[in-house]
Amino acid sequence: MLSLAPRVLRSALATRATAAAPLRLARAAAGTKSGTWMEGKLGVGTDLVHAGISPEPVTGAILTPIVLSTTFVQDSVEEYMNKGFSYSRTNNPTVSTLEKKLALLEHGVGACAFGTGMAATTSAIFATMKTGDHCVITECSYGGTNRSCREFFTPLGMEFTFCDFRDVETVKKAMKPNTKLIFSEMPANPLLTLCDIEAISKLAQENGAYHVVDATFATPVICRPIEHGADMVIQSLTKYYEGHNMMTGGAVISRTPELAAK
Repeated sequence: MLSLAPRVLRSALATRATAAAPLRLARAAAGTKSGTWMEGKLGVGTDLVHAGISPEPVTGAILTPIVLSTTFVQDSVEEYMNKGFSYSRTNNPTVSTLEKKLALLEHGVGACAFGTGMAATTSAIFATMKTGDHCVITECSYGGTNRSCREFFTPLGMEFTFCDFRDVETVKKAMKPNTKLIFSEMPANPLLTLCDIEAISKLAQENGAYHVVDATFATPVICRPIEHGADMVIQSLTKYYEGHNMMTGGAVISRTPELAAK
């Protein structure tokens, strides 16, 4: 009988702890409102579902409404854009929510969403280069990116050097005085080669260039290049972000507000 006493005591204590758990949760939740979160860092699984999402303020809808309107009414000329939206080509409530989520997941300060991954890639190059500028780009790159650089941007007077990004010294040797952009992929498509994001980002900074990383194959679950010094991250949302082969999309996530504005 005496040998059972410790077991009984442990069982009683466990029962009391279990019974007290709802009370502790209720106390922790006291004073909170819908759409608010507990303090502290949340897990990546929670962020993937909930980051950037808040209940719709008018109806309380838990899912972000799909706003199909192209144009938004302005109360007056003086109050133009006070509500944040004018024309959906430049800004839309649904797209803005997506962009907020992307920036949070990638640990950037801002994001721009596009209809395809290649639209995102094209915009990143246009935002950082002009005629006469040079770009060092990985020789193992997505076919659409490779062709755009060779067949679209090169005739506009931009110069591209394709090299092996597995060795930072090779990238360094390819740099020129007019290098404005270093374009890497991590992992690279299609051979999944890897590169040292931190070292290449440092090289870009030392030479007054931007470093953009296409991290489509990694996703922020595996790699967040901005945390390693990259200036911009490209994601083809068509791939893992979308996940069901039902839509296309792309995004550029930026390290600074100035880059995001471009």
